[in-house]
Amino acid sequence: MTSLRVGAVRLTRVGYADVPLPPETVGLTASDVAAIDWAEPTWAEGGQVRAAAAAWIIESGDARIVVDPALAADAILRNEQDAAAHQEAFAAALAGAGFARETITHAVATHYDGIGMLAWRTDDGRWAPFFPNAGLLISERELAAWDRPELRDLEEAGAIRPTGERHVITSEVSLEHTGAHSVGHQIVRVESEGERAVIVGHLAVVPLHLATGVCEQEHDEPEAAWQVLSAIRDEGALLIGPLWPTPGCGRWDGSQLVPA
Repeated sequence: MTSLRVGAVRLTRVGYADVPLPPETVGLTASDVAAIDWAEPTWAEGGQVRAAAAAWIIESGDARIVVDPALAADAILRNEQDAAAHQEAFAAALAGAGFARETITHAVATHYDGIGMLAWRTDDGRWAPFFPNAGLLISERELAAWDRPELRDLEEAGAIRPTGERHVITSEVSLEHTGAHSVGHQIVRVESEGERAVIVGHLAVVPLHLATGVCEQEHDEPEAAWQVLSAIRDEGALLIGPLWPTPGCGRWDGSQLVPA
């Protein structure tokens, strides 16, 4: 578990699984990985890139905000045989870290490419909010682009809160639409007491994309995605990637991502 502060805000990463992946999975080659002298041992391993399923929780005032819990991990965590066991285990991991799912006040999806642990598959095959007391903040553009049964079930349950260009959650935490990765992609900004952090969503699927440029196969508009990502990278804020391996965050020092 990674826990750190940005001013008065506490950010905690509850990890579920870190895995090595062939670099081709994220649009890189073995040569690309080998050329980045800061890749290993944190962000790559034995020529493979490292990625993770995790949840970031932001505590700002009375708000407990979860961001992209296991998003994009559906192929592994939502298969027919193991889905029920995984959602129980994910809930147990959160509770064990002090974040029982009932205590979460807001759930954020930076975009949609799988439901991850934003929804709970019920015994009758329908979907309920994984975080029962949290509205799901997802871009209205993203909702317009997807017609999925899990999203329909969440909408019928009154759990979805569509967001626009900018959405303020607390005085310290806001969402900002970027597009580029997908039509409704948004990032999460944390600003408190002069300190800043940015959850970049899937603009950088793995940290190595900060050096290589974005993975073209992952984005609707790769050039725009790189323009947005490189500008964020150079802001000097703490950078957080929902799919990045432990510790899941770092600071760009002008030439490399230094783990936080």
